[in-house]
Amino acid sequence: MLKLVATTIWLLLPAYTPNNFAVVFGGGAPIDLGRNFIDGRRILGNGKTIRGFIAGVIGGLIVAHIQLFTESFAGFSLFSSLEYETFFLLSFSLSFGSLFGDVVGSFIKRRCGFERGASFPLLDQLSFLFFALLFASRIEGFEKLYTTEVIVAAVILTPLLHVLTNVIAYKLGLKEVPW
Repeated sequence: MLKLVATTIWLLLPAYTPNNFAVVFGGGAPIDLGRNFIDGRRILGNGKTIRGFIAGVIGGLIVAHIQLFTESFAGFSLFSSLEYETFFLLSFSLSFGSLFGDVVGSFIKRRCGFERGASFPLLDQLSFLFFALLFASRIEGFEKLYTTEVIVAAVILTPLLHVLTNVIAYKLGLKEVPW
């Protein structure tokens, strides 16, 4: 069981970390450029920025490359069992998909009348994971690493990890709310 938890977290770090990079390095112009949707509400809001999105994708790729480097010295192979092109596409898909899912979640929250920073249980914790896995599932070799057991473990673990990391970011002053 512990091995499954560790493997799941390891395989999903490129999806788990981009939002942290987006928070730390974000700011600037919002993705929606301040525009409203047909319902009169902001499309996304000021919390989703172009710089944050780009920084998040780059951060996820950096984390994945650190993992690849670590695997080569630690004597185990998950990502290192893949061809480099496949590894890169998988890492990019996880990182990009994670942030895209976060943006979709924000869009849904705005349509439901939730303001920036408001908690929307399960949507907040799982939209990024769903899109990260969806985008990555299109990459050859995905099923070799992301087994049914890993995906089920991810759906269970992710909400717990999401709450924990958000509380830590809040206590460090990186987030305005602890969710």
